[in-house]
Amino acid sequence: MTNDPFSAAASLDELLTRTQQALSAMRSRAAEHADGAPGELLRAEGGAAGGRVRAVAVQGGRLESVTVDPELAGESVATLCGHVVTAVNAALAELDARVSASAQADVDALAARLGGLPEQSARDMERFSRAMEGVAARNRRDGSARPA
Repeated sequence: MTNDPFSAAASLDELLTRTQQALSAMRSRAAEHADGAPGELLRAEGGAAGGRVRAVAVQGGRLESVTVDPELAGESVATLCGHVVTAVNAALAELDARVSASAQADVDALAARLGGLPEQSARDMERFSRAMEGVAARNRRDGSARPA
């Protein structure tokens, strides 16, 4: 930051622009990958029946895959469905935890950026006030300030 008191407005504008961009990125994170680009989505896996039933959920609350060990073919349909539900719920719970952790990291980073805003604003206003006092003093000294 320069000592130019008039740069305060530009600095504040830049900070507000960055903040707005960060908030927009946070809001659109889930929507960004509506097409399901798998390499960029958060994902989580859940299991049941000792790992013989696996489910993978991806960001946006979608189920990517369910895998059932063929050895479970002898189980009743109700038991098999129960294992699938357990695996899917475990995957969704893990995904929720990962999305929440990611969002919290974004919020923490934003809070850190914004934390210095009041102090920076006070410094900028102090510089601006000193500059305006200097202008007024020069006007008085030079006699260039004439009553209206």
